[in-house]
Amino acid sequence: MQKGSGSLAYADEKDPSVLERDLVRRAREGDRDAFSEIVRSHQRRVYGVALRMTRRHEVADDIVQETFLRAYRSLAGFDEERPLGPWLSKIAVNLSINHLKGPTRKEQALYTEDAPDGPWEPGTHRDGGPIETNPLRSLESERFADALSSAVDRLAPEHRSVFLLKVVEGMRYEDIARTLEISPGTVMSRLSRARAKLKLMLAEHL
Repeated sequence: MQKGSGSLAYADEKDPSVLERDLVRRAREGDRDAFSEIVRSHQRRVYGVALRMTRRHEVADDIVQETFLRAYRSLAGFDEERPLGPWLSKIAVNLSINHLKGPTRKEQALYTEDAPDGPWEPGTHRDGGPIETNPLRSLESERFADALSSAVDRLAPEHRSVFLLKVVEGMRYEDIARTLEISPGTVMSRLSRARAKLKLMLAEHL
């Protein structure tokens, strides 16, 4: 199969990491189709990180746009041997933390059914299936989910980011450390503190 100009038809012939490096190189050279492919491949993950950090859809939308804008401007200095996903997540997390620390932050949390892969969607598994058929247990699960969501919102941004990347995104300590540019020891310390604080805030529900 021949590689056409601007075509991704040869993607199945290459390792995903090799293809990603090709996309980065082409995007650096001004290939907008290549950068659009990068956006399509990673925008859901970036949006999920931003939404779980900020809990507001309109803020997450803005952060996604700013994340890819900054990524595009910084491609020249990006080490293409590194995975692109954690780098984009780091930008999104930093922008989310800036928002959460900003003077204009609104304290309301937005919790809607269309949140992508919502980790605490009342009464559902991550695949969308029901977890309880007993009405009383469903109500208890919903109350706990609301309490957990509220408690996570009250975590310091640094603790919230580590908690979400580990527990929700399922990232390894090393990947979180690379994403946030902190040591694995700091990741474990912040995660331990986040869990301890959540345990205290949720004591009456446990």
